Amino acid sequence: MRETVLMKGEMATRVIVTTASGTEVLDEEDEVLESYKDDQHEAVLARFLAQGWEVEEDGP
Repeated sequence: MRETVLMKGEMATRVIVTTASGTEVLDEEDEVLESYKDDQHEAVLARFLAQGWEVEEDGP
């Protein structure tokens, strides 16, 4: 499993979670915003970074 926490401003949070089941993007209330059946972690992370989000935490 890999989990990356992204921040934008003081309140906006996104969490990218990748497991054997695929990749999900969660908002600050743990609601699923995006879901992929395969590992899209790097592609989703790159997209968010390009939009100005910053990595708060990244790890297994």
